Amino acid sequence: MPKSENQKLKILYVAKYLLENSDENNYVRTVDIVDYLVTECDISAERRSIYRDINILRDVFGMDIVNGHKNKYKLMSRKFEFDDLRLLAQCVYAAKFISKNQAETIIDTLGKFCSVYQAEDLKADVLLEDRVKSKQKGTMQIISNINAAMAKKQYSKPHTPQKISFKYLKYSIGNMQQVERRKGDTYIVSPYKLIINDGNYYLLAFADKEQKFRTYRIDRMKDLKLLDEPRAGEDFFKEIDLTTYTRRTFGMYGGTKEKVTMRFINPLLDTVVDRFGTDVIYMKDDDNHFKVVADVEVSPQFFGRICGFGNRAVIESPQNVVDDFQKHIEKIQSKY
Repeated sequence: MPKSENQKLKILYVAKYLLENSDENNYVRTVDIVDYLVTECDISAERRSIYRDINILRDVFGMDIVNGHKNKYKLMSRKFEFDDLRLLAQCVYAAKFISKNQAETIIDTLGKFCSVYQAEDLKADVLLEDRVKSKQKGTMQIISNINAAMAKKQYSKPHTPQKISFKYLKYSIGNMQQVERRKGDTYIVSPYKLIINDGNYYLLAFADKEQKFRTYRIDRMKDLKLLDEPRAGEDFFKEIDLTTYTRRTFGMYGGTKEKVTMRFINPLLDTVVDRFGTDVIYMKDDDNHFKVVADVEVSPQFFGRICGFGNRAVIESPQNVVDDFQKHIEKIQSKY
């Protein structure tokens, strides 16, 4: 690019330098900006012209630039506050369906919305090594393809949501590698909703084979393809209350839906509310206990959760669920 054309872009380069190299804790000097323009941008500049550019960026374009001592400047705020970016970064690292390499790539992208100093803080502050991260490659592309299949518009034109197919993986105890379920059979489903639960990403979809809704872990999908076939299950989907779906399935495991009454000790109230929400029935039982009535997918996983509370929780009704829970405990006891 000729030097004369570069000169016309000088104020943009000044803004770029401030965005990348200053924040509320770090100043840049006028001489630093001049050196950057000369060495990196092939633009000649005097310090007085930098003052004019900064005034324009501040007064006309609304950039929150403040003056320091000895011709120093810093950008105090931007479209994304650093605390917001830090929170986003923490969510990325906490998400188990995002691999470590993918998380690092996303954090690098978030770092472009703050200064270089803050970008380093993003990497240093939020690493959560205790999370079991997915090792599956291509998860982000799978999510993108699912969204494309569910879209009702593509390229500003109407689009009919379509079915997808994929192979589904599970771990093999022999080498702890993921292998294909059902001996490599292809799953064909109609995708409806992506759901995040306990750090994992799930697809709620209508399964062709079972003719009912199932949930599938995104990071366990492989070879996902969009099919030239409209999705099915619209009438079934209308019957699903999405706001309570994840609570009712109690950990994303299927079972028989039952309205269950449970009794807990009072200190467990916060834990129970986290699991069932506030739109179920709570009632005081005595000074030390409360009861909750909720729709639950009754399954071994549900019973396992109740067992985790020990003698601090009791299933009271219906009787068939109480009987099934007793059988569940007896099966466990028989192993010891």
